[in-house]
Amino acid sequence: MILKAHEASRTLIRLNPDIRLYLFGGPDEAGSRALRDIVASSLGEKAERIDLSTSRIKEDPALIADEAAAIGLFGGARWVSVSVNSGSGDELLVAVENLLNAPAAGNPVIVTVIGLTTKSRLTKVAERDNRCIAAISYPPEARDAEQIISTLALALGLEIDRKTGSAIAAATVRDRGLMAREIEKLALYCDSSPDTRTRASIADWEAIGAGVDGADMGPLINATFGGQLAELPQSLAELESGGALDIALVRSLLTRAHLLARLRVAVEEGERPAQVVAAQGKAIFWKEKTAIERQLSHWDAARLARVALRLHQLENALKAPGSPGGLLVRQAVMEIARAAAR
Repeated sequence: MILKAHEASRTLIRLNPDIRLYLFGGPDEAGSRALRDIVASSLGEKAERIDLSTSRIKEDPALIADEAAAIGLFGGARWVSVSVNSGSGDELLVAVENLLNAPAAGNPVIVTVIGLTTKSRLTKVAERDNRCIAAISYPPEARDAEQIISTLALALGLEIDRKTGSAIAAATVRDRGLMAREIEKLALYCDSSPDTRTRASIADWEAIGAGVDGADMGPLINATFGGQLAELPQSLAELESGGALDIALVRSLLTRAHLLARLRVAVEEGERPAQVVAAQGKAIFWKEKTAIERQLSHWDAARLARVALRLHQLENALKAPGSPGGLLVRQAVMEIARAAAR
């Protein structure tokens, strides 16, 4: 069955033993991880997590079904986790069918697929089988993002006005993970706690040096995916002077890659880029529409999948101790822009 992402959390909070497969994906990677964590929490804190790689599953398509039926050495709850960091996850189709056709499967399997869409073959499997639950997460709209920020803040004892919430949503390109981290930093700065109520203003948020406003990243993002190499040096210099050649920028680039990948599906089915962008309505800021139309003509789905994988690898590299962060970001930006220019 297919659930809307914003409704899924209410369904997933209580474990259903009849569900064998949970399938989460889409452009909002943080939203998919949040749904995965809800299911994992329903199994209890001591539940054992079994991670399987796509390469192992391709070599042994029975592996998922075997792990789903296996009993842990010490008993107790177990769950199987599979992450697909590029593409639609079609390489798992045989393994998923083996799971659903197996005589028994006591451990739930949670698969997260970045490139999952409503037209993916895995989604179609989930749609027709009541032992599957699928949800595709999209970045929240501006109003929803502000509500998420308010909820995160209240849990840490912060009250945030609308102006501050809007600024945080814009600067984090409405990425749930980044929004949570900004709220955590703000709570530390304001010395708040869940047992108190502390008001946080836009001045408080700006005082912690919370990165560059999301709109300021726009020129670099558009130049990168538009292949406008001549514009990159100035955009890179401006962001570097503000200390913004970091994970926040990488995730902003990832957000654009995921958006283009989602829209490109319709383009490759015969629609014109202008039609596809127009159909998104207010989900795409009006100033970005023309740039995104051009970018949809530069890229196809396969190349966007490779870009997304490259950016995920870059994020992991930036987290490593002693990473030459800014240099790695510059290199990746230039590589993507050159690919677009070609």
